[in-house]
Amino acid sequence: MARLRSPFNPAGIGSATSIAVIGLGRFGSSLALELMAHGTEVLGIDSHEDVVQELNGQLTGVVVGDATKPDLIEQLGLAEFDRVVVAIGTDVTASILVTSQLLRVGVAEVWAKAVDERHALILQQLGVRHVVRPEADMGRRVARMVRGALQDFIEIGPGYAAVRLEAPQDLLALPLRELELQLKHGIGIGAVQREGAWLLANPETRFEAGDTLLVHGPTAKVEAFAAKTAKQRQRD
Repeated sequence: MARLRSPFNPAGIGSATSIAVIGLGRFGSSLALELMAHGTEVLGIDSHEDVVQELNGQLTGVVVGDATKPDLIEQLGLAEFDRVVVAIGTDVTASILVTSQLLRVGVAEVWAKAVDERHALILQQLGVRHVVRPEADMGRRVARMVRGALQDFIEIGPGYAAVRLEAPQDLLALPLRELELQLKHGIGIGAVQREGAWLLANPETRFEAGDTLLVHGPTAKVEAFAAKTAKQRQRD
């Protein structure tokens, strides 16, 4: 099999404009298609020919092959890609084998899906810095949204989050600088959505009924503020 260098140009793609996704199940194919929609070149790899055929023409390139075999990784030149995603979800052994070989050949950045905590721990011990658990992550995100008045929840890092929520009544009319949100609640507001457009917030910004706020800060502080907002809305 010839090495697939075209239409890819892995050299010098620090901005991650070319990515390989190994495993084209529900998570892998969804990820690959989303990357394509944002202008990223994607090479998809899967051991099942029917899966590959289904995505033929939708990705920059698709390959049928067993990525647990070192020869395939070398033939595809995956070491030259800045980012490779191991999206294998059902076969933990295969996931670990593929990941270890990618690290061995020197892939600059490996992202890997884990199906449970043990799988995640093994991947981390191998040296994978980016381990994702889509189902668990989505469950935590939705749980936080269900519990409070959040329209969305994004965990930026350990202990820090950003959320979207409707502007509460007690924040209306006064300029942001007079609300003293950091002093009173330990949170900040970075942007406001009004009539479908997002605008950066500044000290003089005044919120209006129907605005959506982008609130950020320590996770516990953000959740407490959202809970307070939810209770206030129930009283109103």
